[in-house]
Amino acid sequence: MKQTTILLLLALFTFTGTAAFAQADKHKERQEKIEAAKTAFLTDKMGLSPEQSQKFWPLYNEYEARRHDLYTSSNSLKRVSLNEMSEQEIKTLINNRFERDQKVLNLEKEYAAKFQRVISTRQLAQLYRAEHEFTKLLLRRLDGKHAQQ
Repeated sequence: MKQTTILLLLALFTFTGTAAFAQADKHKERQEKIEAAKTAFLTDKMGLSPEQSQKFWPLYNEYEARRHDLYTSSNSLKRVSLNEMSEQEIKTLINNRFERDQKVLNLEKEYAAKFQRVISTRQLAQLYRAEHEFTKLLLRRLDGKHAQQ
């Protein structure tokens, strides 16, 4: 009986682990599709030439990675229950958010200057507009999928 129980638990953990890996793979695949669609969308909206694309995208990917790091490093700000915090802890939390936002702004300024070595000021403005448009399109699409489920 013990052996059967152990085998059942082992099988359960194996299948659960396999499902988790499959879900992670599916998430990664979805993320890659979104990134490819974003690249195509931004390239089109900005009117990048092949030469500009070759220089712009490595720089943009570097910018996105650094920006992502700033947001993920401060994600702990969102996970905390405010009801369990003191006033001082909440003040610290708010100040940390301001500091993070300032770092993001500084990063955007830094990369705006770097981008303008590769693309025109008009294309930079088109980039900002296209990023916003892409996010809206993506959110609408996700809302549509959730409404269908």
